[in-house]
Amino acid sequence: MYKYVLKRLLMMIPVLIGVSFLVFFILAVSPGDPTRMILGQQASESAVQAMREELGLDHNLFVRYFDYMTDALKGDFGTSWKSQLEVLPQVLGYFPNTVILSIAGILVAILIGVPIGILSAKKQYTWVDNIATVLGLIGVAMPNFWLGLLLVMFFSLSLGWLPASGMGEGMALLPSLILPALTLGTGCAASIMRMTRSSMLESMRQDYIDTARSKGLKEGYITKNHMFKNALIPIVTVIGLQFGMLLGGAALTETIFSWPGLGRFMVESIKAKDMPMVLGSAMFLALMYSVVNLLVDILYAFVDPRIKAQYKSVGGGKRLGKRFAKQ
Repeated sequence: MYKYVLKRLLMMIPVLIGVSFLVFFILAVSPGDPTRMILGQQASESAVQAMREELGLDHNLFVRYFDYMTDALKGDFGTSWKSQLEVLPQVLGYFPNTVILSIAGILVAILIGVPIGILSAKKQYTWVDNIATVLGLIGVAMPNFWLGLLLVMFFSLSLGWLPASGMGEGMALLPSLILPALTLGTGCAASIMRMTRSSMLESMRQDYIDTARSKGLKEGYITKNHMFKNALIPIVTVIGLQFGMLLGGAALTETIFSWPGLGRFMVESIKAKDMPMVLGSAMFLALMYSVVNLLVDILYAFVDPRIKAQYKSVGGGKRLGKRFAKQ
């Protein structure tokens, strides 16, 4: 198990390098001069040239990338071209707000998707299943920005129940969190619902379900302790993937609701062509996504005892082989 975790951690290094190179290359070839954005369109050519030399933009693309990665591997992600502040403290300052929104969104998705998925599987091919399937397709296809605007128009402008934008503090946090969490969680709930339904249907067809029913066990007990527990692996997988996507993909929702998260901050940095800030944010989000996937893989051992037994048997087999080799 420890070797597996170490191997996955080492595999994150090429992932981060690949993400950083792609983002760096896209920003480098995209239209717009960052020096003009910093100094203004009326700046003289001498001032622009001096700024380009100061930022290192007069060097070759690969030389600039190598210099950046050399500093990044040492923990120095540079200084923002726009604010002249260090990148890493700003990223760490905005990221907790994104985590709060992502956790709220995935909780909404679980509370909606898992029960409806179970009910849809238990009522297969009935009107309940048909309605759940249609709602799932709508949830997957519905753009977040459109749903967010509809929620703002109804709950904020028409009813006046919830704030339309911003992140409240203290007791005001929950009301300001409801609409963004619903916007994020709806699309994820549809994916979780479809996976829960599929996994439950597969579990329902197993022989041990017929055996449990022949013993006279109640249907609710069978559903909870036999069907759902054995269907958890795919459900946990899709929940983990959806949570990782929320961490890096909440930028649109954060922009709509003026949520001070890392995604919205990245959008503003992209508009300003603030390359150090965009690179630092992208690498940090890629790292968090990889960590979430690793935690999901580790969670398998706690969800399914058979996986934990496989790890133990493999370790025991290796130790036994070494013992025979010594003899």
